[in-house]
Amino acid sequence: MSDRSTEAPDSTYRGTDPEKPLAQEAPAGAPPSNAPELHQYGDHSVQAYNYAVHLNGDYVQDLPIDGHDSEYRASEDERFVEPREPNRLPEAAKILEERGVVVLCAPAGSGRRTAAVRLLRRATALREPKLFDLEPEWAKPGTQCLPVRSATGFVLDLSDLPEEPPARFGQDLVRHGATLCERGSFLVVLATPGDWQGTWADATGDVTVRLEPPSARRLVEAELDAHGHADRATWLTDEKLSPIWAADPSAREACRLAGLLSAAKGREQIKEVVDRFGDWHTTVERLLNKRGSADGSPSLLSTRVTVWAGALLDGGRRGSIVRASDDLLASLGQARGPADVLTDATSSRRLQAAEIVPAGDRAHHDRSCQGLPAAILRHLWDEFPTQHDLLTSWAVGVSANRSVPEDDARLASEALLRLAVRRHDRVVLDALATGLTGPRRILAVEALTKAATDAELGRYVRNRLLNWAESNNAEKLDLVVDVCGGPWGLEQPALALTRLGKAAGGKVFGDVKLVDAFRELVRQAPGLVEKTVVQWLGKHGAEADGKARRQALGAFLALVSSETGTDLVLASALDASSREHYIHAWQALLSTNDAVDAVIGQLTWWQERFEHDVEHRDAVVALLAEVFAPPRLRLRLDRLLVAEGAVVRPFWRDILGHAMQCYSLVRKASEA
Repeated sequence: MSDRSTEAPDSTYRGTDPEKPLAQEAPAGAPPSNAPELHQYGDHSVQAYNYAVHLNGDYVQDLPIDGHDSEYRASEDERFVEPREPNRLPEAAKILEERGVVVLCAPAGSGRRTAAVRLLRRATALREPKLFDLEPEWAKPGTQCLPVRSATGFVLDLSDLPEEPPARFGQDLVRHGATLCERGSFLVVLATPGDWQGTWADATGDVTVRLEPPSARRLVEAELDAHGHADRATWLTDEKLSPIWAADPSAREACRLAGLLSAAKGREQIKEVVDRFGDWHTTVERLLNKRGSADGSPSLLSTRVTVWAGALLDGGRRGSIVRASDDLLASLGQARGPADVLTDATSSRRLQAAEIVPAGDRAHHDRSCQGLPAAILRHLWDEFPTQHDLLTSWAVGVSANRSVPEDDARLASEALLRLAVRRHDRVVLDALATGLTGPRRILAVEALTKAATDAELGRYVRNRLLNWAESNNAEKLDLVVDVCGGPWGLEQPALALTRLGKAAGGKVFGDVKLVDAFRELVRQAPGLVEKTVVQWLGKHGAEADGKARRQALGAFLALVSSETGTDLVLASALDASSREHYIHAWQALLSTNDAVDAVIGQLTWWQERFEHDVEHRDAVVALLAEVFAPPRLRLRLDRLLVAEGAVVRPFWRDILGHAMQCYSLVRKASEA
């Protein structure tokens, strides 16, 4: 049993219609078998993918669980290890069969997800089970967006809830289970004891099972066998492993130990495996408690901060390590004026006392102890819990300090990311995101991009990006745009698109970074972007005002302000319904005071691009003529029509003529 949550690169979305069929985005160059007619414009083919990516409102992403999933394999009969209390899983199975839903309440890493998959695979109604992880995106937890299908098993991880669920959520969850049961489907909810409490949780008491992890030793033995090292089971009797068995670590840690034992070159490395599994505790304690005996030796505190700075910047420049250690001393109230620095131990003595080995102008902790720097930082956070705020501020400050070379600053930010992931520490991650600004923003983008796909922190990071996209904080909005327009956004375009759409509501109209991000998503998933923006405009673009309207209009302007986005919109405008939404969006933008300048700039760029384009000029003129057909918009058109020196631009003169004809036809039609 192990515990994780991953996200597949191909995302399927389901709205509130639980039985509505969905289409996956086709591979590059190949439309899905049920695709409608393709419309061609430039390099883009536009088709009506059946996505349900919402700008506002709740929805859920479902991710297939199959033979490629590690917990699916770990749930198989020949590999699965029962929980310590053998009656708990049969109890959970009975509840699931009778109620359609069961809540497995256990800490993360206890093997609860493996147990959930096993329960679903053995459910009597699921002869050929179709299993899915559910990852909701909601303002508040609710069952209205959870899918209801026949003969399907679902796993829903409700750990780290973004906010307190409504009081009726527990009752709704039980009723949802009954609905699933009628269709021969089942839901296993994963929860942590610290989160699953309160009035709403009390309503699920009859369907909640407190799950114990399996025996660590039995799990290690099963994992060794599964990875082709059954012969190493005899190693588990070695006395060096006895303290580990006595502690009986979690399923996640037992799997980590099995991995270390599998990677060992021979039994003689068991001690090293034990030391590494124990985070080099003895080694770290020895380093931190060395007291100098010779004149000129650093103090105990000076040695400790050098050890910690060396772990944060392992492989960095010696000067960066010394500067970081001085910064921490200053944060601790130690005077670090010139006289204090010059009367302290020399940098060489400080590095030597901390057992940091120079290599040219750089320095490392003992590289024979694999993973030692990361272990030192975890030890620091574990042993001094009351100082987390100070330590986090110091460590992020090292990355943010412009006097620290960028490659060294990157070492610090990556070390902090590993710390956050291993400890599941949201505070450290948030500090990285908000503390690295200006030229160092790239380090925050890199850290969040990696964390967004992490098995443990990924869901939390994606939720944070969603939350920041709704904020009015310029730094957070820029960070969302950078992450969603980068490698993560290209891997998960549907998730990125939702966040970019929300961020558009807080950005100035025509924001360059937002335009760049939409351009990248169009290149990656044109069908998804086209379909989604049309959805947003159809639902929110005509509203009198409101945040959702501004988001939809901002997203449309960002889309149509790049060449790739322009080609996509013009191709999509061949469809009458999409064309109408686009026209109304332009008209709404031209009627919005703080959007006018950006729209005029975008349309001026269109003039420059299409004025002499024989192939596409007429189509563009016809489209923009419909935009400017209402007389109330002629004042905006005047800004485009007349150049300096009162010279009339032919391109806009033609559009004005067609616009007047359009308006005349509309009036005649209304009078008829």
